[in-house]
Amino acid sequence: MNRAAVLAEARSWLGTRWQHQARSKGVGCDCIGFVAGVALAVGLDDATRFFRDMDTEGYGREPNSTMLLRVCFRYLDPIALSDAVPGDILLMRFKSEPQHFGLLSQRDPDYMLHAYAQARKVVENRIDAVWKSRIVGAWKFRELDG
Repeated sequence: MNRAAVLAEARSWLGTRWQHQARSKGVGCDCIGFVAGVALAVGLDDATRFFRDMDTEGYGREPNSTMLLRVCFRYLDPIALSDAVPGDILLMRFKSEPQHFGLLSQRDPDYMLHAYAQARKVVENRIDAVWKSRIVGAWKFRELDG
């Protein structure tokens, strides 16, 4: 599987409305549903297991950071943020704990795709100083090249 396919699929979700616990392109998704939906659409094996995982359902509006990290370690490989390339997953915090996912979409300048509640949809935006301060980790799909 290549990164170009992941990014093309992720961009096809742009404008999908933000909806808590949803996972459907063109209908609604939250940040977890967006990342998982992209992985499922491009045929990554762990995406099917992710969709069936009880930890990824029934979470509150502010996801439990312990659950998010458990899911990350179960289905993704941690990488150094400095090693992240387009198609890798960013884990962010809004308060003190990790609670938001996005896909790195471009480097230099850095951009990401994510289902953003404040925008009410999937957007692609520049990772400015505020967003950069929120990033607490980077992860890689296991089947993704590079």
